[in-house]
Amino acid sequence: MPCDICSAPHATNIVTAKTMSRAARLGFNPLTEGLIPAKLAILATPDSAEEWTHQAIAGLLSHRDWNLCDTCRKRIQDSEFRIQN
Repeated sequence: MPCDICSAPHATNIVTAKTMSRAARLGFNPLTEGLIPAKLAILATPDSAEEWTHQAIAGLLSHRDWNLCDTCRKRIQDSEFRIQN
């Protein structure tokens, strides 16, 4: 399955909705981290990063687990958002 953030083809790390929501509350955002593929990033609006954060904390994205590639999972960890599954 592809990564839910960057679309890399081999994503094997499940990150819980609770963990991603916590990471978003602490400042993690794939749009500001440069993790969104360029072909999708061009669709972003000035409000996209703020909207992603809201959705990850209290919206539709806050109710689903995430399938991440090693790179995206590591970015969360490197940002001191410790993944605890």
